[in-house]
Amino acid sequence: MLTIENLTINFENMTAVDNFSFEFTPGRINGLIGPNGAGKSSLLKACVGLISDYQGKIKYNDQELNENRQWVKNNCGYAPEDAVLFPYLSGKEFLELIASIRNIDKKNMDKQVSFFISLTAIDDKIDELIVNYSHGMRQKLAVAAALIGNPQFIIIDESLNGLDPIALYRLKKYLMELAAGGKTIILSSHILPLIRDWCDPIVIMNKGFLIKSCSKDELIKKEHQENRNFEDIFINLVGNS
Repeated sequence: MLTIENLTINFENMTAVDNFSFEFTPGRINGLIGPNGAGKSSLLKACVGLISDYQGKIKYNDQELNENRQWVKNNCGYAPEDAVLFPYLSGKEFLELIASIRNIDKKNMDKQVSFFISLTAIDDKIDELIVNYSHGMRQKLAVAAALIGNPQFIIIDESLNGLDPIALYRLKKYLMELAAGGKTIILSSHILPLIRDWCDPIVIMNKGFLIKSCSKDELIKKEHQENRNFEDIFINLVGNS
């Protein structure tokens, strides 16, 4: 369980996240959505320790992040939109490096690396240098790296936007299996249909604030009652916040 209590993040003269509180529960793919500048990435960067100057509390299983930073590093997989990769390694070498950092032994390393290469559909490019990868290929590699080592917490921040249908299909099935097994998964994306289809609950941010959270059942009920789809509901909520 990842619990955020009254989180506020300030950058010079702007507030990126404003008194945000929410509990991301295990056993689900928690969706996070909002327009550009809503504060989503700042929120998630704080959750993985990339932003440490904030007010409020971030707790993993009731243990505060700032008191257990190494535990979080060992148990959290994070895939940002623009991951910093090693351009002159091949994709396979990069995944093997991540596996070694996570202390995975050679036998299991080969097995996991092969599995995530297949899962993200990067088989035909895996021996090429990352510097030659397209944006979509880099995103696939970042997602694969985040999943290596079977982390208890998985945070995917806008890194699915460049994935092709085959990779998305495989990843959706895999993440749902992980969620069913008790993992805590947070998925941030600009793709409204993806968030609606994959996630439950859905958390909507704008201007640093949490403006709405709802379960999949609540969303479906609202769509039927108001005769509007999720896109219409989202635009209305953001426009009035």
